[in-house]
Formats: sequence, C-alpha cells, structure tokens
Amino acid sequence: MRPSNKLIAFNDLERMIIQPGFCTVCGACEAACPIHAIKVEYEKPQRILDCSKYIDTCPICYDICPHTDALIYEALRFVADAPKRRENLGYYREILLAQASDPNIRAATKSGGVINALLNFAISEKIIDCAITSKASPTTSLKVKSSISLVPDDMLSAVDSKIVPSAVAQAYGRAVFEHGKTHIAFVGIPCHVLGLRKLEAWQHKIIDSLEIIIGLFCLWGFSLSQLLEFLLQEYNVSANEIQSVDLSAESYIVNTENRQIRIPISKVKPHILNRCKTCVDFTSEYADLSLGGASPLREWSIVIIRTRKGEEFFKRALASGAIITKNIEEEPQTLVHLLQLSTYKRNSALQEIETVREKGVQIPAAEIFVKPRPSEISLLKRVKVEQVMTRDVVTLPSTLSVSQFLEKIAEHHHTGFPVTDESGNVIGIVTLQDAMKIAEKKRNKVSTGEICTKKLITIYPDNSIAEALAKMDKHKIGRILVFDKTNKNKLIGILTRSDIMHLIGKTLY
Repeated sequence: MRPSNKLIAFNDLERMIIQPGFCTVCGACEAACPIHAIKVEYEKPQRILDCSKYIDTCPICYDICPHTDALIYEALRFVADAPKRRENLGYYREILLAQASDPNIRAATKSGGVINALLNFAISEKIIDCAITSKASPTTSLKVKSSISLVPDDMLSAVDSKIVPSAVAQAYGRAVFEHGKTHIAFVGIPCHVLGLRKLEAWQHKIIDSLEIIIGLFCLWGFSLSQLLEFLLQEYNVSANEIQSVDLSAESYIVNTENRQIRIPISKVKPHILNRCKTCVDFTSEYADLSLGGASPLREWSIVIIRTRKGEEFFKRALASGAIITKNIEEEPQTLVHLLQLSTYKRNSALQEIETVREKGVQIPAAEIFVKPRPSEISLLKRVKVEQVMTRDVVTLPSTLSVSQFLEKIAEHHHTGFPVTDESGNVIGIVTLQDAMKIAEKKRNKVSTGEICTKKLITIYPDNSIAEALAKMDKHKIGRILVFDKTNKNKLIGILTRSDIMHLIGKTLY
C-alpha cells in the first residue's frame, strides 16, 4: 500500500526507487512533472519545491518511472502489433544489417554510423527539428551528458551513450518547454525508451512532439564515480586517458592511446548500477527502431524494426540513399552473437532478481517477470495452453551439427528447438546456451543430439497457462513442450514465457 499523504508519488519514488539505488537518472520524472517540482541534480532526482501547495495528489512521477511496474503493459501496446515476437528480442517486424552510405560518417563513428545517418537525413528532410542524444565530455570520454542536437554536425557522438547514465528524458522535456521543438527524435538506452513510452501511455502533453524513438542495445550502465576510481586504483588509468570503452558478456574493454585493457566482467560488476543488474531488456524492446553493434562485423549495425512508424522512417532513409542494408541471414554469426548477449543479460537479470527478492528487497518493475499479479494469476488459471501455444513447431534432427544448429538460430531467430530421432520422436531440447559450451573448432563434429537436454519438461493442451508457468518457474526454463494427451509421443505445440506475457498484456491491459 502506498502511504496516505499528499505527496504520494514522489514519496513512493524516493522510497522504492531512489533510496534503494534503482534509479538510472533518466530524468523522465523531471520531464513529466506538471509543476516542475523535480530536478535531476547530483546524480539523482531531487524535489525542489513542495508540490502539495499546488496540487493535492499527482501519481505521474512514480507511474512514468521506467523502474516501476505501472504502465508496463500499456507501454507495450505501442510495439505489440508487430508480427514477430521472441523472448529475448521482443516484438519486431524485421532484423537487418545497415551502415551509413557516407564513408565520412562511418569513419567518424562506431558501428557504421547508422544512427548518425538516420538523424542527419531526418533533420535535413525536416522530418525532425531536433534530436535528443547523449554526448561524450571533451575531457572525459566516459562522462556523457544529454544533448539537444539541432543541426547534423551536433550528432556525431549519438551512439556512445550506453556505459554511464545520461538524463536524456530530462533533455526531451527541455526541448519541448525551453526550445519549443515539435518534431523530436529521441535516442536512448532501454530504460530511457521505456520512460518515453510510459509518457506516451499516460498521454502527457509533451509527447505530442515525439516523432521517433531510437533505442540502443545496452548490456549494463555503470556508476561513473565508482568506475573511474576503480580504473585508476586497479589499472592506473586516469579518466582523461580513456578514449573509448566496449562492453561484452565476458569483458569490459578500455582503450587508451597506447594500450587496450581487457577487464573480466566479474571485476567491474560491483560498479554496475543496481537497477541495471536486474534489467532484462538488452535491445530496447519498446523503441520504434533498435540499433546496436554487429559483432564480429566492423562498420555495420544491427537494426531491429519494431513499429510501423519505425518501418516507414527507415524505408524513407533507405530510399534517400542515406544508408545501405543487407540481410542479416548472410551473417549468421552476427545474429547468434546478438541472441547470445540478449539471452545472457536476461538470464543474469532473472538470477539477480531472485537473489535480491530472497533478501526481502522489492524491485517494482522486475516483479512483473517473476511473480504475476493476482488479476494475472486469475487469467492464467482460466486460459488453456492450447489457446496460446505455437502449433507450427520447428524441430531439428539429432544428427544436425552444432554449426548447422547455429545457422538454424539465425534463420528462425529462436534460441531453443526440440530435437528428434530418426523416427521423428522428440528426444530432447537444444538451446543456444548448450551450443556456446562447444568450442568453435569442434562445432562441425558435435551433433545436437549429443548436447541437447534429454530430460523434457512437458505439458498438455488442456492444462492451464498457470500450470505451465508454474512448471517453467520450478525448472527455470523459458519454454515448455506441449504433447498430445492421447499420444504422448506426439508434439503438438510449444509455449514460451513471451507467449504468456503477450496474453497478459493483450487481455488485461
């Protein structure tokens, strides 16, 4: 229950998000406050005046915070009409590779300069009148700040905004209130994007100025002060030496003029922001377009087109010649790497959520992924598995090599498949995590039948979704196979957690 006082919203925000260290300083609360009572200062939101003198109650700062459970499903509706859905990628229409056609932009930026090319095109064609991005400090590359970019030359550091916090949602509010901008492109990491979507779900007046949301892939964000102190003490690297950083599931990579330092993730993990540790979203699932690096390729980005608005915007830029594209299926390693990182982040976050919950700490937005609300449980008990499951199940033969399996992942964008024997009977299930345990040089010689999990967790079509979810939770799995009750060797469907989330959002919200 929320405390019964006149400052319900900010008191809850302070108690449940700011004080426990779950705030990522996006500034959405400042942008949303109708009387400008909140300001982001000293790396956290501050209440600068007593809003109860002007309004009795106002829930907006709590509700639009990306780290609360309010409006999650309402925000999801902006992307949920896309025809494709995957548990670790969200809703989408298409995934492809892209780069800026201008070699100067490619040379000046990372990952092919796609965001820069898109923003330059949009502002030149007067589709937007400004872009909200993050810019690196001229003295410390790790230090970034939000920026209202008004001309193309302002936009060259738009992509390097994902290592430490930047109050880009606050900058969006300034672009509307102080600069009078009416056609804005917003570039941010997953929590920034969700904050904007919540403002849209709230139908806040400043959202009328939003033209397009471009989300960046993000593994984690770090506390800047702690990180810089750690790098100085442990590796004798001062802030002004750092030219750039890269982040993978294995290493935090610091580049200076004279050396490259690879730091195991385990050593930098203590400096990750608390809420980032429990964030399951790697690809900015609520954006119109999501973009990120296309490792192991150089000078290319992965682009995930999610909404009709994003699709139209991207096609206009493509038709203009601002960008070049190619099918991601031509580079299966790139898609597999994307799925590997998104799966790693999700699984790592779910483990952290469980650890924190065991300590009695509530994480409002994270609870939705591990513990359905009473109304949701009631729905899940009423709906049968056969009403939600996917019936056209892609299976793989046990003789398929691991290398061929990875190609199937790139073809279908799934991270797990049932495995069948010579007679077509299901003998196990193989996942991307299983494949990643096999050394690359051995993948042509090892079969999926050798690495698949033989212990099958199954359900029947007339069981309830609640029963299926309980089994998933018990065995810590993201999908469950559905077999015919009269013929227990006959696979008739598959049910995933994303199917269940889609059901809840579509039905209740």
